[in-house]
Amino acid sequence: MDDIQYLEKPEWVSWESVASCIREAHKINEKRGFIMPAMYITGEDLQKKVGNGHCLVALHGDKVIGTKTITYRKYKKTHPLGWLSKGQDVVYIGLEAIQRDFQGTDVYIELYRLANRIIKESGNQIIAFFTAEDNEVVQKLAMKKGAQFVWFSPTKKGAECYSVYMFRWLNGCPYPDWFVNFIYKFSKLVVKTIWKPGYKLRFCFWQ
Repeated sequence: MDDIQYLEKPEWVSWESVASCIREAHKINEKRGFIMPAMYITGEDLQKKVGNGHCLVALHGDKVIGTKTITYRKYKKTHPLGWLSKGQDVVYIGLEAIQRDFQGTDVYIELYRLANRIIKESGNQIIAFFTAEDNEVVQKLAMKKGAQFVWFSPTKKGAECYSVYMFRWLNGCPYPDWFVNFIYKFSKLVVKTIWKPGYKLRFCFWQ
């Protein structure tokens, strides 16, 4: 659509208007039965999450109709994801949202192209995604882009689902596929044994 702009969030676009777009788009997840923290995100929360990263928006006139964020994280080498990333910065693409009236158009593709251009210019070699365990739509899109499952998490407090983490190595995974798959399945077994969704201990031996 020629009347839509794709750019990094300009100052005149409020963080709350972008957060509102995310909340609205994520309502469908509630209907699917899994509750993600993004469903309750505020403009202040969003600004903190983005930090020194990028908040990309699709604007139809002055209205935010789509968004995608790019954030950077370096894990400690003692963390399994730090070990898998070998100390490199990990680029997270997240908080993707498209308003319902524009789903099925080129908005998602154009935001993805803009994100890819920014990541390529940054020189980072690992792109990461995380989403709810049951959100197969996002997982399938990530796999089509070459991402692999690497880690399993009980998600944050207040969420009602588990989360999966996926890495896409732009220069190729430094480990055999069978090994990465083993790490993922082992983390899933441990997490589901100890935790319920939302960091709730499955077993509590004290009052």
